Amino acid sequence: MRLPISWLAEYIDISDMSVEDLANKITFAGIEIEGIEQVGPSLDGIVAAEIRECMPHPDSDHLHIAKVFDGQNELQIVCGAPNCRNGMISALARIGAVIPNGGFKIKKGKLRGVESFGMLCSARELSLSDDGSGIMELPEGTKPGTPLANLFGSCETVFEVEVTWNRPDCLSIIGVAREFAAILGRPLKMPAIDFPETEVPASSLCSVQVKNKSACPDYTARVLPHVERRPSPDWMRKRLELCGQRSIDIVVDVSNYVMLECGQPLHTFDYECVAGHGIIVRNAGDGEKIRTLDGCERTLDSTMLVIADKETPLAVAGVMGGEGSEIRPGTTSVLLESASFCAPSIKSTATRLGMHTEASHRYERGVDPFLTDWASRRACHLLAAYANATVASGSVSDDSRSPDPLKVKLRFKRACDVIGMAIPPEKQISILESLSFRKVDETEDCAVFTVPSFRVDVDCEADLIEEIARMSGLDSLPEIVPSSTIVAGANDSSVRSVSVCRNTLVQLGFTEAMNYSFTSPSVLDAFSTSNRSMRMPLPNPVSAEYSVMRDSLIPQMISTMAYNHAHETSTASMFEIGRVFFKNQSGVYEEEDRICIALMGFAGRSMIDRTRPVSCRESILWLKGALESLAWKLRTPQLRFVSKDIEGFEKGFSAEVFIAGRPAGVIGIIDSAVRKKCRIQSPLSVVELKRAPLLSNVFKTVTAKDVPAYPSTSRDIALISEAGVSNEAILQIIKKAAPRELVGVKLFDIFTGAPLGEGKTSVAYSLEYRSSERTLNDDEVNAFHEKIKDALKSKLHVEIRES
Repeated sequence: MRLPISWLAEYIDISDMSVEDLANKITFAGIEIEGIEQVGPSLDGIVAAEIRECMPHPDSDHLHIAKVFDGQNELQIVCGAPNCRNGMISALARIGAVIPNGGFKIKKGKLRGVESFGMLCSARELSLSDDGSGIMELPEGTKPGTPLANLFGSCETVFEVEVTWNRPDCLSIIGVAREFAAILGRPLKMPAIDFPETEVPASSLCSVQVKNKSACPDYTARVLPHVERRPSPDWMRKRLELCGQRSIDIVVDVSNYVMLECGQPLHTFDYECVAGHGIIVRNAGDGEKIRTLDGCERTLDSTMLVIADKETPLAVAGVMGGEGSEIRPGTTSVLLESASFCAPSIKSTATRLGMHTEASHRYERGVDPFLTDWASRRACHLLAAYANATVASGSVSDDSRSPDPLKVKLRFKRACDVIGMAIPPEKQISILESLSFRKVDETEDCAVFTVPSFRVDVDCEADLIEEIARMSGLDSLPEIVPSSTIVAGANDSSVRSVSVCRNTLVQLGFTEAMNYSFTSPSVLDAFSTSNRSMRMPLPNPVSAEYSVMRDSLIPQMISTMAYNHAHETSTASMFEIGRVFFKNQSGVYEEEDRICIALMGFAGRSMIDRTRPVSCRESILWLKGALESLAWKLRTPQLRFVSKDIEGFEKGFSAEVFIAGRPAGVIGIIDSAVRKKCRIQSPLSVVELKRAPLLSNVFKTVTAKDVPAYPSTSRDIALISEAGVSNEAILQIIKKAAPRELVGVKLFDIFTGAPLGEGKTSVAYSLEYRSSERTLNDDEVNAFHEKIKDALKSKLHVEIRES
């Protein structure tokens, strides 16, 4: 939220404080100042001046020598502007002033031999406009010596305030001023809300009926039978602009101004466009439509609240008004709405419609339910003062709010224990009372306070303790050195195993990614839609982008890779260790720790070999190799891959991963259709595994084996297989047919191409034989080797290539 300091100063005296002091005090009270911005030119040292005499420069054909009166002295100024003339009122920068456009400081000078004691300025030089054709010409009658800051406004300081979800009361200038009043111990000055009323009662001019009182506890309407459509005063337009609002006209500007001032959204209807002059607050009908002020036609449903007349909806409650009843150039009478809406209702509607407005931003966080009448009166005060408005007496409302304030008990000792410092009970009470909490009962050990209506975030003792802590100054809280207790028999192997896994992946060249556990359904749907019913939706999401818990790490990994690719990072290798959430077969929600690893682009190639395009086979073999290296380091038992077509992966390039004979995850190339949406051209290979089986043996004790006493002998075997024969199948046959003397099998060559025929693959293996009892001779090794060849030919019907 943007907070102009000059506007803040209207409600609390801060004239003796610097901008830095203000920012530090409120930041250490728990409300962060994200930035400090200077808006507008600094016009210090620049005044209106009268040119009493203008003469040609004796040594120049374009310069003038002007005698200028600045309200105190007559100065000699050398000026080159073509419009410099006698009697003109212009802007003079005195010696020492800094010119806004350029930042140079004015000094006494000499031009072509003539001394000059200042500078007559153009509007462009003062950053007031783009006009640089000549010096500024101020209105006749402007008194010489008048500071230009008085005419055009001084440089404004604006705070960028970070307002957290739990402090909606600070989404207003008065709300922040209330905080400063408590911090500084100074009174809060509230603006005027008085205005003259006509003899005609508002109840005779309009009616209000709330049909859904749980979603709208209070709706207050006032009627202004006459308003004049005037431009807003300069000070109001400037404040709106400083807060990021565009000035429209006095009626609309006042509603925006009051919302920024006190936090209560208002809406103005053209009174003559409200059919029957009656307001009905109801739920929309399924399929009911409304064209909102942004020009879009919205389709509503029965969960959404609307403001309607007897014929049609006029506005989406708490979000945006409709086109049919908006304030227009011909509007002469206004119906002013000030209402209290239920936060979940507005949040749900805004999310479902994909709309986010200043009003919904406040309502969905919580607006003071007892602010409606004050805000309505404040708006009427401003409209009566600046739009010559007449206001019908009284208001018309449908009010179902509970008048009883919430009461919360505070235990003094408990507050000291939680905060970690001794705070006397009287100081605790004083702090809370400065924040408008009213003490209604007190004993030696505790006190009971009523919660002010604008603090919708406070409902328990912990909240009161938090208020005491932050108002004591977060920087004054004691520094306590962390300590820990050694618990005998405690096992932290699960934490340490994750650390080993993370370090290993980093050593293999991967970078860790971190994503939120909640995401958008569209992100998950981009990869897989088959398990929508098994996802865990959030009941009250912050926004539609974070409305469901992730059931897989892969979709967000794809998004991360897409983000990197969009920012010119075409090669990446990343991993994430995180948790997923899903509904099991019994309908019970579960969570599971998983690991996701991904490669994109040339991640598996050296820097000098990056001209050839990457194939899907190459990419997935890189990832498979990285996974096997990780599994070897983690001592993962029996890692195995079984080819299987899986949704979201490229057909023929996906497999199920088994660890110790049990399903543990999936590996594959992301489907080309998914990659195309992300504009990723090269293969993107991904593996996702359950964390527990992968890390089950990290700290398993390694048993040393005797160093072989006898030499080994190796034999190569090359074979041509048909499509569908996997490396896994070949290894199983080899191991089944081999004697115990076979100690190693290594795949060292794969070839596919036209000479072999369509669908055929040539693979070559190196087999190592060794006996623990003696040296094997060639005849024995050849016999072992022939037996394995025969098994391959009979079981898999492969062709053995003889050398």
